[in-house]
Amino acid sequence: MMTETLKDNVLENEWHPVCIASKLNGAPLSVTILGERVAVFRAASGGVYALRDLCVHRGAMLSKGRVEGDNLVCPYHGWKYDGSGACVCIPAQGKSDTIPLRARAENYPCMEKYGLVWVCIGEPSARLPDFEEFENPDYRPLVCGPYTVHAAGTRVIENFTDFAHLMFVHGGLLGHPDYAEVPDFKVYKEQDRVYTSEVPIFQPVAHSGSEAEEGTTYVYVKEVFRPLAGRLSKRDAATGETLWILLTVLPVTEKECTAYMAVSRNYGFDVPDEQFIRFQDTVFEQDAWIIETQKPELLPLDLQQELNHKADVLSVAYRRWLIELGVRIGMA
Repeated sequence: MMTETLKDNVLENEWHPVCIASKLNGAPLSVTILGERVAVFRAASGGVYALRDLCVHRGAMLSKGRVEGDNLVCPYHGWKYDGSGACVCIPAQGKSDTIPLRARAENYPCMEKYGLVWVCIGEPSARLPDFEEFENPDYRPLVCGPYTVHAAGTRVIENFTDFAHLMFVHGGLLGHPDYAEVPDFKVYKEQDRVYTSEVPIFQPVAHSGSEAEEGTTYVYVKEVFRPLAGRLSKRDAATGETLWILLTVLPVTEKECTAYMAVSRNYGFDVPDEQFIRFQDTVFEQDAWIIETQKPELLPLDLQQELNHKADVLSVAYRRWLIELGVRIGMA
């Protein structure tokens, strides 16, 4: 069953995460971006490429084929496409025959960054920023996910901006109901992001991999730097141990998305990476459960539709920014 293609002049021109880069080897991958099927593959020479998942000959899915050298081979009649989408071989015709100029698949911008493969199905409106903590091996960057969420991607990112849920949704891991008060903090807006001042949050249990004593104050800074991507730093106020998290969301349909997290740290290098991944898996499972209960599933454009509190100042700024940008998919 084909997914309806969604039109959004903003999100079409954004970079979207489609897979963990280290796992794109050998077979091509089929992903859906805003309802559009895309075939992603890694060429033998190492580059990553994205083509519309449709052979122009008879409409077969290119992602069901195979990678041969630097080409993607259609499983139906063996037509070969290079990373630019040009057909370089039609086995059924003579070797001296000219390949028609129309024999090409639509190709999309594709790149690797933060340990992920990213695709834009339009023309990229902005570059992804350089965050050293997710690219410098000294910080042990890890990628967690993918996580399927049956909700709008905007709801997932707004949840990421929220402080007041830490003590309830993640009680025992990231907070405790007895310490639910969120201190006043400021939100700043720039052309390409919204972000907070430092926000101290008391956590009865030390974060994963830390040797800190129980009962620690962590200083958070959160930001949203693209419509469907956010980042936070979480610093132990006493020791300086810092955890960084980047959350980004692939909008599959209006009410379904796939989330990925890049995680890095400046401590606990003797702790197995798998422990950090399992911890983030647990945290995100808790988030996904509550997000999938929210009504409406889409994020309200009308700020009067839901009751906002002063602790929601970042999420309100995020909604206003989306409205200003003109985002439509994922908005009610």
